[in-house]
Amino acid sequence: MSDQMVNPHTKRTQPRPYELRRERRFHSLADVMFESVRRQTFTNWTLPYVDADQLARAGFFFLRTHDHVQCAFCRGVVGYWDPGDQPLEEHRRHFSACRFVSGMPTGNVPANHSADDTGRAYRLLEEYHHFRVSSTRPAPNKYHRDATQVDAGGHISYPQFITGDTRKPTFRNWPESVGVTPDSIVAAGFFYTGLSDMVQCFHCGGGLFGWREGDDPAADHAHYYPWCPFIRTVCDSPGGARPWGDNLPPAPVIRPIQLSTHEEDLLLAHPLAKRVVEMGLQPSSVKAGLKAKLEKTGRFCLEVTEALEVVFDYDESRRSAACIVAESSLVRDGVVAMEVAPVPAPQIAAVTEDARRDELKTRKQLLQQEVVDLQRLLEEEKNRLMCRICKSSPVEVVLQPCSHLHFCATCARPLDRCRTCDTAVRGTLRPIIG
Repeated sequence: MSDQMVNPHTKRTQPRPYELRRERRFHSLADVMFESVRRQTFTNWTLPYVDADQLARAGFFFLRTHDHVQCAFCRGVVGYWDPGDQPLEEHRRHFSACRFVSGMPTGNVPANHSADDTGRAYRLLEEYHHFRVSSTRPAPNKYHRDATQVDAGGHISYPQFITGDTRKPTFRNWPESVGVTPDSIVAAGFFYTGLSDMVQCFHCGGGLFGWREGDDPAADHAHYYPWCPFIRTVCDSPGGARPWGDNLPPAPVIRPIQLSTHEEDLLLAHPLAKRVVEMGLQPSSVKAGLKAKLEKTGRFCLEVTEALEVVFDYDESRRSAACIVAESSLVRDGVVAMEVAPVPAPQIAAVTEDARRDELKTRKQLLQQEVVDLQRLLEEEKNRLMCRICKSSPVEVVLQPCSHLHFCATCARPLDRCRTCDTAVRGTLRPIIG
């Protein structure tokens, strides 16, 4: 099997029948961090000897082009699967630096949950995600309840795609195997995100994926996002345009957008939160920062660096708010109050200076660790680009027809079979980069 997308000849057997579709909505491309969402992209997967559940579990989602799949975390693409290939092993073999397969903490939410607090944290995030896509809709910097009494306020989520002429060019690389024409999707108000078959409405921001031949984009838009101002002008009777069959989504979950105290505590059991706490940040700040992000955007962090930024930003905003409150309490009607804090000013300054010094020390340690991690990744990438035979010269030529770029010109010249996949070598190409 090759991770290069050039060989159109792959052994196929009788396609497996279509599977039932369930939740097809999404609000952000980052939703592929959920294994359940990745699994739904395999609705039209037809390769019987590679299990779609294993692919989703290994971090992959279906690109709807040939049998190519992509990792939700390292964005590596693998395709042209052979019988006996194991998705997780192939992922690790081709993209060993991927944080997901190397065991580093990520925002992945598996479909199967353990009985411990970490499993309960995963279950919370999955249930919260289903609630957000079924019961809310995107709005500027927050979410609105998806109900008739909520006024959209004239907000357009993606004004750059307000006309069909601006949406149509986004479908330049639309997968032909989807079986739904770009023109019909454009007319329904959608633009193509460039990922798999995921499209979003320019007006309400709602997204759909998992398309099949015969789908009616306008009817699906009206069914899944019935309060979208644009689609309500297109369909006179939203939700009744055609029989839905297996397109019916799960019943909406009814719950508050705000997390409960118990749910806040569960966030600290997520591997990302644990890692950030291990790096020296206060658990209270980590919990509050991640909670604020989840309630505001509807999604968790994708990796450790994003979680660090979230917590730092939260602490900074909290300090700024505290300063404003302190200043306003000392000034009344433009006159400085005579009352002062009971702690002497020099002691306050000393405490503030100690806290600032501790924070700078923590940030320095975090940055040093990031530098070490980046140096390790850089060294791994350098090794990956060295010839696999002599291990001293950079890779230079692409073998044909397998398209492996694993050898220098000197070592590749005498090869009659590829050392990586054992395919007969019929020639070589020197790629032009730049």
